[in-house]
Amino acid sequence: MLIDISEGIELFNDSRFFEAHDYFEALWIESSGRERLFYQGMVQIAVGCFHLLSGNHRGSLNQFKKGTQKLEKYLPNYFGVNLEKLLKEVDGLMLDLQLHFDDKLEKIDIEKIPIIEFIKPN
Repeated sequence: MLIDISEGIELFNDSRFFEAHDYFEALWIESSGRERLFYQGMVQIAVGCFHLLSGNHRGSLNQFKKGTQKLEKYLPNYFGVNLEKLLKEVDGLMLDLQLHFDDKLEKIDIEKIPIIEFIKPN
């Protein structure tokens, strides 16, 4: 099943978030059961990153919240994706976004956008 998500992760890690969203969305539409919510969460994280780069901070925060809420159900990893690392980094972005809205942080550091990491089996 790891093969199914590798292209979407590659797109995400290349900062091609719209294309990653499309890829994960296609998997989500075709999936059922437990994996369906995982794909939807991945869609929302990709959309959150896309919005962040586009300057839509409110949309970014909303998508990150929805995506992390779904992906927390799959911790620490799922399909080889290191969700523990991904969600920790997205949490940091959400904190920065909230500080931005509270006028305590002028600019969001887009360098904090995570890279999705695969867990290497032992």
